[in-house]
Amino acid sequence: MAYSHAYTENTTSLGNRNLILTRQNTTKKLFADRLVAHRGLQVPYPENTVLSVQKAIEAGALFVEIDIQLSLDKQPMVYHDINLKRVSVQDCLISSLNSSELMRLPAYEPERLGEQFISETISSLANVVELINSHPQVTLFVELKEESIAEFGAETMLKNVCQVLQPIRDRAVLISFDYSIIATAKDNGWPQAGPVLLEWSHIHSDPIKAIAGDYIFTDYKIIPENENLDSLTSKLVAYEVGTAQLAEELANRGVAMFETFDIASLLK
Repeated sequence: MAYSHAYTENTTSLGNRNLILTRQNTTKKLFADRLVAHRGLQVPYPENTVLSVQKAIEAGALFVEIDIQLSLDKQPMVYHDINLKRVSVQDCLISSLNSSELMRLPAYEPERLGEQFISETISSLANVVELINSHPQVTLFVELKEESIAEFGAETMLKNVCQVLQPIRDRAVLISFDYSIIATAKDNGWPQAGPVLLEWSHIHSDPIKAIAGDYIFTDYKIIPENENLDSLTSKLVAYEVGTAQLAEELANRGVAMFETFDIASLLK
């Protein structure tokens, strides 16, 4: 939609979109309450680190997502891969080392970022919770990774993660591709939780309906073009959204929120 008139700076809501119009231009600006920082501010910083989470918050993020794997001593670590090679240049499983050993290893993504962040180490969930606890405006999405669930069991995963999350319990949302662990979390009274869809057709399945998640995460590419999203009772969060134009297109179709690796650019 184009605007032909000059405006003084103000905010307005148009349908499902939040826009800012300025006298200098008519660029649509996304509000932070529609954006989720995927693995923190991942584009310029190593993912899933205290640094990337801190930088996302400094950029204005109100929602930050991280991934959790368990260490050998069953402690929740902020890490996406089951293998340490890509991020930490150690060809072994994260579950083969204790948390104290992991927290001495770098988390610097050398193939993508070179050596500039080699001093950044693997973060525990407790590290991130401490940071989030000092920013009461921020909600944390915590993805429980299937590999650790399979190895240690859903009961251990939930117990150990939820214990660490207690200081920010009301601002911590559990998410996972493992639908059953999310159902268990909801049944056990965890305040907010939701599934990450394995495929779009599952959104209409009995297990997803029974979860009644506060949020549903999905790859934006699998949302059918003609799908009516207005009937959803959960907030639909689409990933991986890299541009404001794509976010606007998805908002026009009824998507509530957008997960991005580069929240700083979308908030400019």
